[in-house]
Amino acid sequence: MLRLALREEAARHLPDRAVMLARVARGRARPARPALLRLRPLAAAGAVAVVLALSIAGVRLAGGGPDHAPVSGPAPGPPPGPPSAAPPVSPSAAPPVSPSVTPPGGREPRGSASSGATRRPPGTTDSFLSSQGAVDPGSHRGWSQGNVTLRTGRTVSSLRVTVVVARTAGAAGAGRWSTVPATLLTSDVSERADRIVYRFVLREGVTLPAGTYVFAVQYSHATGGRSPAADTYAATAADGRTQAQVAGGF
Repeated sequence: MLRLALREEAARHLPDRAVMLARVARGRARPARPALLRLRPLAAAGAVAVVLALSIAGVRLAGGGPDHAPVSGPAPGPPPGPPSAAPPVSPSAAPPVSPSVTPPGGREPRGSASSGATRRPPGTTDSFLSSQGAVDPGSHRGWSQGNVTLRTGRTVSSLRVTVVVARTAGAAGAGRWSTVPATLLTSDVSERADRIVYRFVLREGVTLPAGTYVFAVQYSHATGGRSPAADTYAATAADGRTQAQVAGGF
C-alpha cells in the first residue's frame, strides 16, 4: 500500500514537458533587457560577496573565528628573581708583624751583635773634643784591633778612655797601646763573662797638649771574621774649666 501511494505521488510531481517548452518559447520571444539591467543583479551579488568576505576576515582577525588559531610566541619564562648579592670581599690578610723584643731596661744585652739601625755612630763631637772609632785594616779572620782616635782642641789635664769589646765566640784580650807616651798614661784590661773592658787614664798632675791621639785595643776571636757592631767606646776630657764627653761604636 505504501509503495503504491509513493508511486502515485511521484507521478503527480512529474514535470509537464509541454508546459516547460512553452515557458522557454515565451522567454525567447521577450525583448532583450538593457545591459545595465542585466548587470545589476551581478553587481549586487558581488557586493554581497565582498561584504561577506570582509566580515569573515574581521571575525578571524578578532580571533572569533572557529578556524583561526592565535599565533603563539615562545612560552614566557619565569619572572626574573632578585639580583643575587655578590659575595662580600674580605680584605686580604696581611702577614702579622712581629714586634721587636727589647730586653729589660731598654738596652741590648752586651756581647750580642746589634743591627745596623741601633749601632752607635763611630764619630761624635762635644765642645773641644771629637772622636772616631774604626776597626784597624790590619785585622784578619782570627784577630782584630779596634782604634779610637781622639782630637782635642785644648790642652787637657784630665782624660779617661774606655773601650768595651763584646764577648763573642772565642773573644779574648790580646793587647793594647796608645800614641800617648806611656809615661803620661796608665792602662789596664779586665775580662768578664760578656765583655772585655780596656781603660786608658791620663796620670794625675800631667797635661796633654792639644792634638790627635790614638788608643788601640787588640783581641783574638773565632776564625771566620767577627762583627764589631756591639763594641763601644767612651771618653771624657777636661781642660780645668770645661769637661767634654764623646762616645760611639766601630
